[in-house]
Amino acid sequence: MDLIQLFIMAIMPILAIFIGLVFLKVSGTVMSILGWLTAAIIAIVFFNTAPDIMIYASLNGILASFGISLMVLFTILQVTMMDITGAITSISEYIKSIAAERYEQIMILNVGLGSFLVSIGATPVTMLPPIMIALGFSPLASVALPCLGYDPLTSFSLLAVPLTLPATVFNLDVSLLGNNVALFLPVVSTGFALGMLWVADGISGVRKGLFPALIAGLTLGISCIIFVHILPPQAIGLVGVFSGLVTIFVLFLLRVLQGKPVIGKKNNDPKKPETDNILPLWRALFPWAVLVLFIIIISIPVIQTALYNILGPLQNIHIIANKSVDLKILNQAYFWVLISTIIAAPFLIRTRAEAEKILTIWMRRAWAPTMAAAAFFAIAYIMDWSGQTIINNTLTFVPGTEDLNMNAVIGLTLALIFGAGFPMISPLLGLFGSFVSGSETSSNVMFYGILKKSTDVLSIDFMQVYAAHAVAGGIASGIAPAKIMNAAAVIDQLGIEGEVIKKCAPIAVILTIITGLMLTMYIYL
Repeated sequence: MDLIQLFIMAIMPILAIFIGLVFLKVSGTVMSILGWLTAAIIAIVFFNTAPDIMIYASLNGILASFGISLMVLFTILQVTMMDITGAITSISEYIKSIAAERYEQIMILNVGLGSFLVSIGATPVTMLPPIMIALGFSPLASVALPCLGYDPLTSFSLLAVPLTLPATVFNLDVSLLGNNVALFLPVVSTGFALGMLWVADGISGVRKGLFPALIAGLTLGISCIIFVHILPPQAIGLVGVFSGLVTIFVLFLLRVLQGKPVIGKKNNDPKKPETDNILPLWRALFPWAVLVLFIIIISIPVIQTALYNILGPLQNIHIIANKSVDLKILNQAYFWVLISTIIAAPFLIRTRAEAEKILTIWMRRAWAPTMAAAAFFAIAYIMDWSGQTIINNTLTFVPGTEDLNMNAVIGLTLALIFGAGFPMISPLLGLFGSFVSGSETSSNVMFYGILKKSTDVLSIDFMQVYAAHAVAGGIASGIAPAKIMNAAAVIDQLGIEGEVIKKCAPIAVILTIITGLMLTMYIYL
C-alpha cells in the first residue's frame, strides 16, 4: 500500500466523524464511538497495530481525558445547580442591565469572561450557554458563541497547560513558545469577535457591533503579547487570566465613555415581578468565586507539591511497558470544581426536592458529553500509538517502520505534497488534531514529532510552525464535537451539534488559513 492510500486510511476516522455529525446528523456520542471503532480497525488492519496495543492506547486515552471529561462532568453539575436554584437567572439579569445591546453581551460574556474562565480552568462551554439562553439568544447561538469566544486563548487555558505540558515533555523554551503563539492572537481574536457577531445576527450584527468587536479582539490579543513578555516563565499560566480581565475592563470602560451604565439597576418592570425575588448576586456568583479562589491557590508551586504528595504514586496508573498516566487528582481543576460545588450547595439549594431535581437533571445531561470526551481522547491515542510494538519493555517502532503510523503518514504526506509551502498548510494539523481529540493539549503533544521531523527536513523554524499549530488547535475548539456536545448538553439541546459545526466551520477554516498565511510571512519574509 503506497503513502497516499495509507493517508486516506489514516484520515478515515476524522472523515467518518465529520460526515456523521454534519451531513447525517448523527449524535456526537454515537459518532465518538463509531469514530473509535473506525480508528481501531484501521490501526489494526492497515498499520500493523496489535489488538492489545489498541486497547491499551484506548485506556490511556480515557485516563488522559480526565482533565476534560471529568471537568465536563462536574462543571455540568455546578451549572445545573446554578440553573435550578436561580443563580443563572440572577447573573443573566445583572448582565442584561449592564449590557443592553446584544453585541455588548456577546463580547463581555464570551470574549472577556469566557477567556478569563477558560484560563483559570473553568469551562465556558458548559457555564455560559444557560446564560445566553436566558438573555434571549437562539439555542444555536447559545451553543456556538461560548464555543468560539475563548478560542484565541485556548493555548493559555487551564493555566497554560497546552503550552507548559509539551514544553516540559519535549524540553522547549515555554517563554519562546508563548511569545510565538501570542504574535498570532490580535488577528485571530479579532477575527473570532467579528465571526461571533455574524453567527448571532448575520451581517447586520457585524455592522452594529463592529467597533466593540474590534476593541475586544485587539485588546485580548495585544494583552497576551504584553503579559507574555513581562511575566516570568513560571507565571505564564496567568497570561490568559490577566488578558481576559483586561478585556472585560476595557469593554466596561468603553461603556463609560459612551455614557452607558456599568452598575446594574433593579428591574422594576411590573410584567416581571419574579425578578424582585431572584438570588442576590453574591450568592449567585458564590460557586464561581470559590472556584477562582481555589484555582489561584493551587497554582502556587509549594501548594501544588503538597497536594500532589498527599496521594503521590497512588495516582500514577501504569498502562503498558513504559507508558503510564499520572492523574494528579488534587492538582486538577475538575477536583476543585466538585469541591467548590459542594461548598456552595448550602448557599443555593433550598430543599431536598430541589437537590434531587439537580442530581436527576445532571445525570441526564452529563453522561453523553463525558463519554464522548473520553472516546475522542481514545481515538487520539490509538492514532498516536498505531504501528508501535513493545521492544525491551518500551512501546516503540520496529527499526525502519517509524513512518507506519497514522499521525506520521498524515504529516509526512502533507509535507511531501506542499514542500516549501508546508507552513501554509501545517496549521491544518492543529485544526485536525483538536477536532479529533477535543483538546489542544492532546493535539500539541500528538503532532510534535511530525512537525519536528517535517521542519527539520524542510529547514524551517520549528518553534514558529509549532506555535501556529497550537493557535490552530485553539481555533478548532469552535468546531470540536466534544466541546459542542458539552455546550448543547447543559441546555438540553443535544442533536444540534451538526448545525453548530456547519455554522462555525467557515470561521474556523478562514482563521486557520489566515494563521497559515501569517506563519508563511513570519518564516519567509
